[in-house]
Amino acid sequence: MPIASRETYCRWITNALTALGPSSPKTVYDWIRRNKAVPAAELSGLTSDGENLFEKEVRFARWKMSRDGRIACPARGIWALT
Repeated sequence: MPIASRETYCRWITNALTALGPSSPKTVYDWIRRNKAVPAAELSGLTSDGENLFEKEVRFARWKMSRDGRIACPARGIWALT
């Protein structure tokens, strides 16, 4: 279970895409790591299947934002605010 809330992750993605414009997931991950106080346990943590916890939570938050109509993928591998 993540330390930061899912809504916190959504805010971080919004902040990243506002600053960067449409971007790849890796660019968004890097921006959040550099500019937000992500708990160290999440940056280095792994899920039960060996996946990085931070990146999984960012992807889940992006999925939630997409479902809510707050984010779109204008091209394959690109995230953008709507």
